[in-house]
Amino acid sequence: MRKVRGVEALVDYLKSINCPMGKSTIYNLMRTKNIPFNKPTSGVLLFDLDEIDKWLGGESN
Repeated sequence: MRKVRGVEALVDYLKSINCPMGKSTIYNLMRTKNIPFNKPTSGVLLFDLDEIDKWLGGESN
C-alpha cells in the first residue's frame, strides 16, 4: 500500500506521473469529495496512491 501525507506530496506524485495538478484543484476536489483521501485526525491528510491511480483511470507505478 503506497501512501503519501499531505497535498504537497500528492502534487509531487502527480507531477512525477505526468499528470500535474495544483494544490487549489486538489483542495477543491477534496471539498466536493471527488478525490479519494483520508483524514485520520485534524491536520493530517493521507492519500493512497493506488486509489489515486484508480481515480485517474490508470495504473501508474
